[in-house]
Amino acid sequence: MLSVAAGAMMLIGGSAKAADLYTPMPEPAPVYTGGWYFSAFGGANWLDKTSFDIDPGVPVRNSYDTGYVVGGAVGYDFGQAMGPLGMRIEGEVSYRNNSVKSHAIDGGAPISGSDAFGETSALAGMANILFDLNTGMPFSIYGGGGIGAANVEFDGHGVTAAGVVMDDDQTVFAWQAIAGMGYEITPNMVLDVQYRYFNASSVSLTDASGLFSSSTDYKSHAVLGGIRFKF
Repeated sequence: MLSVAAGAMMLIGGSAKAADLYTPMPEPAPVYTGGWYFSAFGGANWLDKTSFDIDPGVPVRNSYDTGYVVGGAVGYDFGQAMGPLGMRIEGEVSYRNNSVKSHAIDGGAPISGSDAFGETSALAGMANILFDLNTGMPFSIYGGGGIGAANVEFDGHGVTAAGVVMDDDQTVFAWQAIAGMGYEITPNMVLDVQYRYFNASSVSLTDASGLFSSSTDYKSHAVLGGIRFKF
């Protein structure tokens, strides 16, 4: 009986030591599921200076007030297709608009205030690819870009003394770079904060007289807030 009791004590002691050595496995990181989604966004848009000619060698240089950008996209999320790295593709439509702050004619002093007027806008259709980094928390970090086309319009640019000197538009190739952060508030809803750089190059313009042509680049920076709904 004493031998049996001693053996039982040894087994109990060994089990206790094994329990002390056991380390529980960490909880797995959340796995973001894929599927179709719709997103909407809007925010502030800062347009770089542009220029156009109203006579040969007589450029008008334009600066702009802070404007806005709005848009939406439909896309497909492949989930964690590459371990912690996910991938999304989407088709997007967006609209950007900035009002003229000042015109400077041929290097002269800027004409601003009520004496300078006009708006420059870009209506774009883009195909984007985005990569999401799963942090193991509701937050995700992502980046990517897109290509497409934009109709860039110089609407009613002019000064009080001369009237409208430019009112033209052209559709050109466009591209953009995107960086952002998402917060998953429910399994089907994500809040987004983004920075975007947008570029539509070599926009050809003809002045209001129809006599003089020139080209300029449309380059803007935007800070956006948005929301994604997973179907």
